[in-house]
Amino acid sequence: MAGRKKRLDLKDTLAKIKECLPLLPGDEEKQKTTQIISELLQELEVLREAINQFPDEAKINNISGAIQTLVSFFDTIKDKPLLAEMLLPKKTKARKTAGSLVDIDALLKHLEELPTDEIFGELTKHKKDALLELSAKMNITANKSLTKNALADKIFKLGFANRRGYDLLGSKHGE
Repeated sequence: MAGRKKRLDLKDTLAKIKECLPLLPGDEEKQKTTQIISELLQELEVLREAINQFPDEAKINNISGAIQTLVSFFDTIKDKPLLAEMLLPKKTKARKTAGSLVDIDALLKHLEELPTDEIFGELTKHKKDALLELSAKMNITANKSLTKNALADKIFKLGFANRRGYDLLGSKHGE
């Protein structure tokens, strides 16, 4: 009877193994798992390289000594203000750069397309810097001390109104 029970246990074991076979991963799952393992190995290699970049004890000691030297240097400078002023000049404020965000060529083209009575109103919508650039583009001498409205008026009169008036007069004399 003992031999018979062993055969049943063996049969049951083999049947259970057969039931579990479909649970094993397929070829696609094996490939995905292999790919994930490869990616993990690459990441671990990157980490190994990063760890190897950490400074060794000699470098750490050099850095510590350099820090101590800098601290003593700054302590020395505190006692000698002339030396500090020469070595560490005070910061100066950055000046604003002259330049507008307006495309002057596009503005000029736009103004030339407008009727004469709308040009002055359009000029006053722009900042003084843009008007100064526009006057330079149109070869109109403008003083920076002029107010924005005075500058707009000068551009309007010399750049547009007078020129259009002369063009009108010239076309009437030609008839």
